[in-house]
Amino acid sequence: MLRLALYALMALALVTTARAQPATSDTPPPPAAGTGPHFTMQPVEGGVLRLDTRSGTMSFCASRAGVWRCEAMPDERAALEAEITRLRDRLAAAGSGPGVPDIAEPPRAPSPGATPPGPPDDAQRRFDAAMDEAMRKAEAMFRRFYEMMERWRNDPPQGDKL
Repeated sequence: MLRLALYALMALALVTTARAQPATSDTPPPPAAGTGPHFTMQPVEGGVLRLDTRSGTMSFCASRAGVWRCEAMPDERAALEAEITRLRDRLAAAGSGPGVPDIAEPPRAPSPGATPPGPPDDAQRRFDAAMDEAMRKAEAMFRRFYEMMERWRNDPPQGDKL
């Protein structure tokens, strides 16, 4: 019985190896979709990589303790799509509106009842004036720092002159 199992395993290995040979220029092209084999196999380190030609799923097959087992490989694309869907559902449930906005769509025109923004109010003018003053001070500070560095480049400090 054990001998029969070994012969069957060797036959499977031969068939797998024969099917998984790389295509050369003198081999015919693969058959059209739906008419070819259901699976293709490629030997890899430690086992065989099996591709389901109809669904596109991949499995890693290996012999462990004399038993061949195939484990489905995770599909990164499906995992990413599932995570995107989960995050969109979470955002929608959090009350942030319809979900994640589509940044690829063209900008929307303002609604007919919306009022265009008017001139800035007094608070906005004060804020703008304060921001302009802060920028002038920052510019003066950086200008003085640059001039100091230029002086040091031309006449570097010596010893305890700092």
